[in-house]
Amino acid sequence: MKYLQQIILYTAITVIVILAGVYFLKAEGTKEQELQVTMVYPKLKTVAPFVLGEGEKTFTQEYFKDHWTLVFFGYTYCPDICPTTMSALKNFYQKLPQEIQEKTQVLLVSVDPERDNAEQLANYANAFHADFDATTGSHEALHKFSRDFGAIYAKSGEGDDYLVDHTGKVFLIDPLSRRYAFINKSMDDPSMGYEYNIEAMLSDYLAILEQN
Repeated sequence: MKYLQQIILYTAITVIVILAGVYFLKAEGTKEQELQVTMVYPKLKTVAPFVLGEGEKTFTQEYFKDHWTLVFFGYTYCPDICPTTMSALKNFYQKLPQEIQEKTQVLLVSVDPERDNAEQLANYANAFHADFDATTGSHEALHKFSRDFGAIYAKSGEGDDYLVDHTGKVFLIDPLSRRYAFINKSMDDPSMGYEYNIEAMLSDYLAILEQN
């Protein structure tokens, strides 16, 4: 009888552990499903060492440390997705509580170094918000940096009025310099085109900060 009671007890404990594990996994899944326009990477990879910009405006991996950083690849001559995305980032940033703003950075990385110098980039980024940063580099440095994010870019057209095709996602880097997530435009409404759902971005971002 005692042996049977032990078996029943062990079985009950095993069932409880399994159910607790299932509940935990479901809870974790629920947290992920709550994110509306943000996709968290299953593995957090540290951004590879890099050098962009020059002189006092040099950007390295250290830039990411101790802040959450939103990185966007674009260029100042971009006619559509860049100004739209930068405006979205401005609206997003301005809606953040002050204490969250102080933990958050926005960095525009220009993929058009032939036309975008440091002064022009600074003026462009600051036209959206005084806290925004911008930089560029040689194509060798840019290709290495963008590939590390899974982003691509390529020149399109000839002459001075060429365009640059580029990845339009916004990437989120955590305070440990790791690629944490990317933010997309509305996943449920293709009609939004280049538009971002600001409220969804805010909700996702604040949820991520709360979980970290």
